[in-house]
Formats: sequence, structure tokens, C-alpha cells
Amino acid sequence: MATSTGEQWSPNDYVTHASFVPALASRVVSLLAPQPTDHILDIGAGDGVLSIAIASQVATVHCTDGSRHMVEYAATRVAEGKIKNVTTEVVDAGTEVKEKIPAGKYNKVFSNAAYHWIFGSLSSADARAKAFQDVYDILPPGGEFVVECGGHGNVGEILVALVSTVTSVWARKGVVKTYAEIKETLSPWYFATNAEIAGWLQAAGFKIELLEREYRPTTLNNGDIGMKGWIDTFGFPFWEGLNDEEKNAVISEAVELLRIADWLEHEGKWVAGYVRCRFKAIKE
Repeated sequence: MATSTGEQWSPNDYVTHASFVPALASRVVSLLAPQPTDHILDIGAGDGVLSIAIASQVATVHCTDGSRHMVEYAATRVAEGKIKNVTTEVVDAGTEVKEKIPAGKYNKVFSNAAYHWIFGSLSSADARAKAFQDVYDILPPGGEFVVECGGHGNVGEILVALVSTVTSVWARKGVVKTYAEIKETLSPWYFATNAEIAGWLQAAGFKIELLEREYRPTTLNNGDIGMKGWIDTFGFPFWEGLNDEEKNAVISEAVELLRIADWLEHEGKWVAGYVRCRFKAIKE
């Protein structure tokens, strides 16, 4: 389990290198099926782009994230756009949902590209199951829980490259760490299987309306520097204990390894091996 990453996010890096995340959310938004009477809680809303887009179709959206920096960025977007039906709040979705969110206030809970981070911040299967139980408890009867997140195998090649290069850099410092130790202590992600997701939803009391897994090769932003930008934006927990020179060595070595699998020379772009898990579940 990685340590908390909440205040290490850079909104500017996210906008520059990860704008494809909300842009590729059409499938999960269609499952949400926004309606004019909906009051939606958006968990892990990041920079707020998707919350704001959904807001024009619904009554209210409450935009939450575990990163204060990202919530402040989203709040600025909301204020600049004079959007009256979007509110923002810092909420750690792994531990604070029942503490901060009033029960019954939102008829739909929505999340895109966040739950693999939430799962990664939690130390056990029981804790991950409780995160779903907390959502169930705040929804009214008939309420919907609609999510897309990284599924089992998501960006597997990037994870292997980062674990391998970080292990090598620590070895050059005279510190022997196993691949498993690096993954367990530094990786910020937990990519659950569909079976795990189904088990946690059913244990909470949800009726699963849809649960799917999709391999979705994803073109990264910014051409040749796309992979470096992706690792800079999302890989920061792996730098714990390393100085800037060592961090830069990890990034450059990981990028060179990943050219074997993810760089399309003839097209001048990086394509990462994304695997998406999506579900829609109902509180009966």
C-alpha cells in the first residue's frame, strides 16, 4: 500500500498530460444517464472537468476529491464559469464518505478513473469492501452507483517498468529491495478483478445491473514526451526516498523500457495498455 498521495497531485500536469481521462468517459457517463432531477456525488472528480460537463444536465453535482490541490483547481473552474449547481469539497473516499456526506442527499454516486487510487490507499480487501459499504449507506433506496476505474491488468507494462527501474535505482544505492516489496509499498494503485468488485458490491447490498471489463489501448498526450508526462503525472509515489537525480533516472530508464511495448514509431505516439472496469449498481 502506498502512502497518501493527496497533496502531491499537480493540477497543471494533469491538464497537460491526462486530459484524455475525462475525454474518454462517454461510456460511463452513458451508464450514469444524467437526468434533470438528479443530485450527483462525484467521487475522485480531479480537476472537475467531467463534473462541470455533467452539471448542465442535472440538478446538482457535488465534486469531491482526496487532493486539496485538485479540489481548489476545480473550485476555481466552477467560480470562473459561474456554475451555480456545482459544489466542491475535499473528501477521502476511502475513509470519509459517511463522515462528510449526508445520507440520502444524492440519488446517484459517480466516479471516473479514481477507485483504483482509492483501493490503493487502503490496506486490505475488507477496507476496500467498506468503501463500497459507505457509498451504499449514504444512497437512498433506488440510488445508483456508477463507476469506471482501472481493472485488473491496467497499465501492466508501465507498472512493471516502474517497479523494475525503481528496484534497480535502490540497488545502485546499496539497498536491496524485492520487486514485490517495491510494488507493495510504493505502487499507489490497486487494480481489482471483476470478481473482487462484484463481491464487494454484493456484500454491501447492491444489485449489480452491469459489470464489464474492457481492454482499451489509450493514446497518450503530447507525442514523444507522452510517456514521460504520464509517469510524471501519475507515478510520483514511486519517488519516495529518492532524490531528484535518482527520480529522473527512474523516469528515463522506464521510458526506454516502455519503448519496446508502447511506442508506435511510425505514428509518433505512445499507446498505453489501459484496462477499464465499469459497473452500475442499484441500492434496492
